Amino acid sequence: MLRLTAVAISALMLTAAPALAQDAETRSMAGVIPGYEPSAFEQDLAGVESRMAAFGARVQALDEDDTLTEAERQTRMAALWTEYGPDVMAFTASAAEMGLNTAGTMMQTMNIGALVEAALSQADIAGAMASVEVQAALAEAFAEVTEAFGAANAERSANPAHDHP
Repeated sequence: MLRLTAVAISALMLTAAPALAQDAETRSMAGVIPGYEPSAFEQDLAGVESRMAAFGARVQALDEDDTLTEAERQTRMAALWTEYGPDVMAFTASAAEMGLNTAGTMMQTMNIGALVEAALSQADIAGAMASVEVQAALAEAFAEVTEAFGAANAERSANPAHDHP
């Protein structure tokens, strides 16, 4: 049971850690970037952090309580997951949605051709660029990126309810 608990807490913290780290950056950006307004997700991070800290403390207390039988410990652990599970699921869904929205916005504003051109101009591959295989591979890569970008835009257009700035 202790191993299961440790795995569960580790998974939870791995899920939350990047966003919680971003929270400190977000708070600092609000004072630096004029007009910056954190998203609802960013504003909720402090609450999630304190809620997960409380969850971790309660799990640790259960693990360290030698007066409990294994059955009592499992019952109480299940109750904790019942209490905190919806928060974890909502946080994970919000983080995934924010990530997808950010990626979509980035793909819309990024000039991939210019990015590749700049990278190639800095590389020492003048002779290799003459190769037909390299040119074909680059054309194929550009086609895949363009197709993925088009599919992402189509998905965003088809599902405007999930389109948050």
